[in-house]
Amino acid sequence: MPNRFFLWLYSYANPVQLDLGNLPPDLPATDLRYFVRILQHLDSLLPGTGMTFVLTWHLDAFHEVMKDAVILLVGDERYQTPSYQRHVRAVFKTGGVRPNPLRETLRLRWPVAWRTLLRDARNLSTRIERQWRHGSAGQVATPMGELPLGYFQLRDVEPAPVEQRPVDVFFAGVQAVSGWTLRASVAARKQMAAGLAAAQAALPQYRIESLLTAFKSGKRLSPEDYTRALANAKIALAPRGNFDETFRLFEAAKLGCVIISDPLPQRWYYRGCPVISIPNWSTLPGVLKGLLADPARLAELSLRTRQWWDSALSEAAVANHIAQILANADHPRE
Repeated sequence: MPNRFFLWLYSYANPVQLDLGNLPPDLPATDLRYFVRILQHLDSLLPGTGMTFVLTWHLDAFHEVMKDAVILLVGDERYQTPSYQRHVRAVFKTGGVRPNPLRETLRLRWPVAWRTLLRDARNLSTRIERQWRHGSAGQVATPMGELPLGYFQLRDVEPAPVEQRPVDVFFAGVQAVSGWTLRASVAARKQMAAGLAAAQAALPQYRIESLLTAFKSGKRLSPEDYTRALANAKIALAPRGNFDETFRLFEAAKLGCVIISDPLPQRWYYRGCPVISIPNWSTLPGVLKGLLADPARLAELSLRTRQWWDSALSEAAVANHIAQILANADHPRE
């Protein structure tokens, strides 16, 4: 039996069946492209198994096509378990299935750490409330796995070797808002912006480019311009987003940039990754000085980053990871 594939966006009243062999060649520049390509690889890895796959952004809404289906759940940043978990074959979700251990959070700089702790407490409260409302506590657990965020704005290009790239350091993103905020992402972004300004002052011999735009500003790079700018950079900065991951890191990995980021969460696809993680962005000038003075190390890190993308983050690698878990899982429930 052929496999079936469905897409259920928030804007859809019901899931829509996908014909993976008849998709537009140039899908819109959103994360939809990444996950649809994962589905295409799954169809090749699991031919004729008669399985149903549903790509959805719904955490609680359930449709009959989802029964005993494999769910790719996108968009949850609060480590929640979908209320329909016990009715499906398996769930693979972005954002992780559990928060980082407390000891790891406490190692962050305090302005980020206490905001993360507050967010984790809110998420736990939400999880308890949802379990009570949906009656999911104590139920037999369906296998759950983690998905990388993938890319969002990125177009498909083949980047030049890192030594041929004209820009030494690049960052583009939303500028931290002024005033006091509870958002850990804003605190981290302010720290990064300060470290970047210090690096630009301390290292004038290098080409360090940044595009910081206000949250509501329309002055943002198009997908084509963003891809071109990132592909031209040796080093990409990837501060955390609203939670502990960001599209920017995965986009930079696909293009083989050397990546500097906030500390990363404990997820399978980060094991052994070549990302340079710094808990304090005030050290950025020194980190950049050491990297840019060592072209051989830059080339090695760039190569390792591309290898990491191919082995753990690419659509083919993620599909293979899902297929292996499904092969080891129990048969779907009656």
